[in-house]
Amino acid sequence: MSTNVRLKVAYKTPQSLVGEYTRSVGQGGVTLETRKALPLGTRFTFELHAGGMPRPVEVLGEVVKVEPRPGERFMLTVRYDGAEDRSALDAVLQFIFAQEEQNGLRRFPRMPLHLRAREADPRAPFFYVRDISRGGVGLEVEAPALPREVQVGTPFLMEMDMKEGPLLLHGEVAWTSSVPRKGATQAMTPGFGATFGRLRPDMLQRLEALMVLEHLPPAPWRARVSFGLDAVSRMP
Repeated sequence: MSTNVRLKVAYKTPQSLVGEYTRSVGQGGVTLETRKALPLGTRFTFELHAGGMPRPVEVLGEVVKVEPRPGERFMLTVRYDGAEDRSALDAVLQFIFAQEEQNGLRRFPRMPLHLRAREADPRAPFFYVRDISRGGVGLEVEAPALPREVQVGTPFLMEMDMKEGPLLLHGEVAWTSSVPRKGATQAMTPGFGATFGRLRPDMLQRLEALMVLEHLPPAPWRARVSFGLDAVSRMP
């Protein structure tokens, strides 16, 4: 008989809940440090609570690995099985989209989306996708400054493998932000935003499925980004 564990996690906003949800689900699971060695097969129910939302989002998982650590502690690897009730998650997403539309600052509402992306060149830094909409995507760069090829107007392409097929989002870099000058009091992570061009109907359908967190990519989620001629040569 398997053990069942229920764990509550609180987030300040629905946006931070969805951001962490996409980060952890995209990795396929989570690691937890505990003082007790739970048996393999232990079932977890993660209750994700967010301020302003009446019901928690529930994510189900199973312990697939237990490693002893110094100090009589244990590291558990919990794999998600994706069998959560979607109604609470849908309510959180609808809340976020309604907020975005009410603010009226953008043409398309954004959805928090946390995953890593890379260029084909293995020497290039990691990029970090932070949000996405029907109109574009925002990314940060794990480097002191933006790569030289990331400039306003440069052709851009982001690719992801979805269960229905590849998702290719093409467009161009619309804005960039850089690290403040030396001596600035507040550090800032380099980042940029790209706007999408006219997407094919099948690509738009896959993008919309991703934005409501349906038909998700197989874990671990990965994305590839390319710029300039490389992006143009790979565009659909």
